[in-house]
Amino acid sequence: MAHIVSFSIFKGGTGKTTSAVNCAAALAEQGQRVLLVDLDQQASATKYLGIDPDATPMNMSQVFLQNIPLSLAIHKTQFGFDLIPSHELMSAVEAMLESGKDEKILRERLATVENDYDYILLDTPPGKAMLTFSAIVAAQLILVPVSAERMAIDGLADLIKYLHTVLWRRYSLEQDIRILFTMYKAGTSHSPGIVASARKIYRDNILNMLVPESIAFPRSFEAQRPLIQFDVHHPGAEAYREVARWLMHENR
Repeated sequence: MAHIVSFSIFKGGTGKTTSAVNCAAALAEQGQRVLLVDLDQQASATKYLGIDPDATPMNMSQVFLQNIPLSLAIHKTQFGFDLIPSHELMSAVEAMLESGKDEKILRERLATVENDYDYILLDTPPGKAMLTFSAIVAAQLILVPVSAERMAIDGLADLIKYLHTVLWRRYSLEQDIRILFTMYKAGTSHSPGIVASARKIYRDNILNMLVPESIAFPRSFEAQRPLIQFDVHHPGAEAYREVARWLMHENR
């Protein structure tokens, strides 16, 4: 059965989509069967991979709104992994889902394909969205991409507080949480200071690999190729390979 990983944090702009896409590419590079699910109405992961959300015959919104089998929405990419594209109609899905009632729907849909994959990666919207909560409920691992800045650390604390006080109590969950620092500026005192302070609080929940800040990431987005394949030897690509190796080791 697939290991389901939710890339989630309530704050936007911390590298959720970049991390989800490049982890998918890195896992596929290692021969893993990977499904990436784009749950964000902005369809950033879908666009990152060069897919027009309006041109896909079936997408994630239809899985919710029209109850089509999830397997029919799977799209083969040229990067070695599969994708379920998103669409702007995911905003209607978000409005339709009821708190305390519908968070398990995604988990039930994913169960129909989880024997076909080694990993299912969920790219979630920012903010306290029902689709984000649904992804968290569905996952065995919550991977939290956090940019190495103070405001992102506050967003991390907000997420963990919500998990402890609401979601985990409501659904009797206790999932693994790992924190991945992104946009790391090694040549400054600020980024290392933020990471050091966070380690005092979250300790072993913080992954050792650090994803550097780099113009290569937006360039890979413009080229519509994961950095893993756009700039094979870039330090950012190597960082996501390390994350993939960690995921594979943890899932043995």
